[in-house]
This record gives sequence, C-alpha cells and structure tokens, in this order.
Amino acid sequence: MFSFFKRNKTDKLRIFDFFNQTIVTDIHSHLLPGIDDGSPDMETSLMLIGEFQELGFQKLITTPHIRMEVYPNTPSIIRGKLSEVQSQINGIQIDASAEYYIDDNYTQLLEEDHLISLAGSKYLLAEYPMIAPLLNYEERIFEMTKRGYTPVIAHPERYRYWHQNPEIFERLKNLGCLLQLNILAVEGYYGADIKKIALHLLKNNLYDLIGTDVHHDRHIQRIKKLSGMSKEMNLLENYSFQNKALFGI
Repeated sequence: MFSFFKRNKTDKLRIFDFFNQTIVTDIHSHLLPGIDDGSPDMETSLMLIGEFQELGFQKLITTPHIRMEVYPNTPSIIRGKLSEVQSQINGIQIDASAEYYIDDNYTQLLEEDHLISLAGSKYLLAEYPMIAPLLNYEERIFEMTKRGYTPVIAHPERYRYWHQNPEIFERLKNLGCLLQLNILAVEGYYGADIKKIALHLLKNNLYDLIGTDVHHDRHIQRIKKLSGMSKEMNLLENYSFQNKALFGI
C-alpha cells in the first residue's frame, strides 16, 4: 500500500503538488461505507481517506451512486453516513453529494427537487449508461438546466458509444454541461481507447473538472503511477481545471 513512497522524491512531490495546490478538491469518489460499490465498511473508508491525504488533497466531495434499482440512496442516507465518517477523521475536509444515474427515476427526483448537489451548489454530478446511449440525452440535460442546475457529466471519455462522434462533447458543452475527467483514464486504467479520447478532450480544452472516481485501493495505487508518467503529468499540470475555483477550501 505504501509503495508510492519508494518512488523518486521529485516524482512524489510533483503529483502531491498537483493535487494539493492545483486541484485541492476531489469531486468524485465512493468513500462512504456500505452504500454502493465503493467502500464496504468504515475501516476501508478511513484507509482510503488517509490515502487521499497522502496524495495531497485538502478536501473531498464524495459521491455515492444514486441509481434507484441498484443503489436506492437518499440525501438522508448519504448525510447520515457522511456524519459517521466526519466524526472519525481530521486533517482533511469531507462533504458528500451523489453521482446520479440518468434514468426515469432520476427525472422523478429532479421534479421533486429531492437532490443532493455538489457542496450545496447548483452543480449535479450525473452519469449516463455505459453500454447504450440514451436517445433523449439532450432532453434530460434540459430538464436539469431549466431548474437552474448545471449538469457535470461524469467521465464522458468512458462512454464508448460517443467515441465515433466526438462532436457530441462540444454539443454537451453548448447545452450548458461541464465535463469531468476521470484521472485514471489518463493513466490508462480503462484501456487505450478511453485514454485516447481523454487526451483528445484535454488537448481540445473540453474538460472543466477532474475527479478520481476512487472505489477501492487498486484505484489509488494506479493514480500513484501517474507520478512517473512525465508526458501525462505535463498535460494535467498545464490544464486549467476548475476544481479549486468552484469547490476549493
């Protein structure tokens, strides 16, 4: 678990400074115990949060899934788990929102305004289906924006059905969305095709935010590998992510 500290000190400080000074706040992770496919228990949650501190993060907005047929979380469930975690940590701020799965149940939650946004803002982290596209994805975005919310589209690079139509990413931006990069895509964790799209979106300045999407320690260890990937780190360090400006300390 502590192999990160066996790396070259300069590399370690480089990624620490990137998270600590440039990004400050991670806006996408699954750290609350036992309510989705992330941390299964409090011990794991505390271990993962400690790893985030060692990486340099000053603040976390953790985002358990809300997908009613699989993870029927509610704001009260999430806030209850958050309170349990907050009572056992120090040295880092932690808040909670949610990663909303865009389906008919989500539309009902939106109509009821029964949502938990990013740090109490009007930004909502939203994910699309992984396998097949929603035919009415623009309508779903409009439903959010007309209520004053700004959709933050989680890991757009991971939706392979959009890879052959890269103009859709600019369309999402024009519709009022922000795009959130999963940093693991740049490391290559999800495969070469997803890394290629992520680099394309970075080079075309289409991302707004960056997140870790950490579910478990394997994700943390792969993030640490970026410390030795000079080309990828150069690209990340020279990009103007808005995490600090929108959600910083």
